[in-house]
Amino acid sequence: MSTPDLQKLLTAPILPTLLRLTAPNVLTMVMTVLVGIAETYYVGRLGTTPLAAMALVFPFAMLTQMMSAGAMGGGVSAAISRALGAADLQRADKLVQHALLIGLGAGLIYSALFLLWGPDLYALLGGRGAVQLQAVQYGQVLFAGAVLVWLINTLASIVRGTGNMRAPSLALVATAVLQIALSGMLSLGAGPVPALGMVGVALGHILATAVGVLYFLWYLVRSQGRLTLHLQGFALQRRLFADILRVGAVACLSPVCSRCWPF
Repeated sequence: MSTPDLQKLLTAPILPTLLRLTAPNVLTMVMTVLVGIAETYYVGRLGTTPLAAMALVFPFAMLTQMMSAGAMGGGVSAAISRALGAADLQRADKLVQHALLIGLGAGLIYSALFLLWGPDLYALLGGRGAVQLQAVQYGQVLFAGAVLVWLINTLASIVRGTGNMRAPSLALVATAVLQIALSGMLSLGAGPVPALGMVGVALGHILATAVGVLYFLWYLVRSQGRLTLHLQGFALQRRLFADILRVGAVACLSPVCSRCWPF
């Protein structure tokens, strides 16, 4: 079970090890900020009304990222790393299946909540008239793809749980670059591509995220890392769900409180 990467985690000096593990994550966070700047620039080019509409949707879009990547993602990484640390590869592989099911279920619930009650939430935040209408149009497209956001962050967390920070970070950086390009092209128009406005920004986000999800699925199904995603022989086990949720579900309370304080 021992690998060169595992040996580095166990025997390498602490500071260089921490820097090696955190540097890819820092790069990913920088790209996340750049995506936000780029999308704000695109929407700003469309006018002040779209910019105000984006401000109504932004807290809930950030909540998706914080819950799926940081909170529940931390629970996924922790559970898998504990299994691998105990040299229980079979348990770790089963945790991959359960983590994906949690990500899929949470994403579908998140999509349903904001597709149904998004307009009411935007009104509660002060959205009126054209601002609320554009916020609804933007949010309906954006949150229809919330399940993809949950899946890509869950998959990235699975790989991080193996101690591999480089592969998921590079994949997320590539996804962010693609998102910046697609959002700009679809929102402002380019050549034969018509300008779709705010809807184009949301579509660019969904399409780029879908590409990232497909890459991670390929990575795990083809056993490119220490774990393999088995698409057959899936049996639900309550203790494996509990192993993830006892960390991830509790951690989700923090971003919910920080994002929803206006209410």
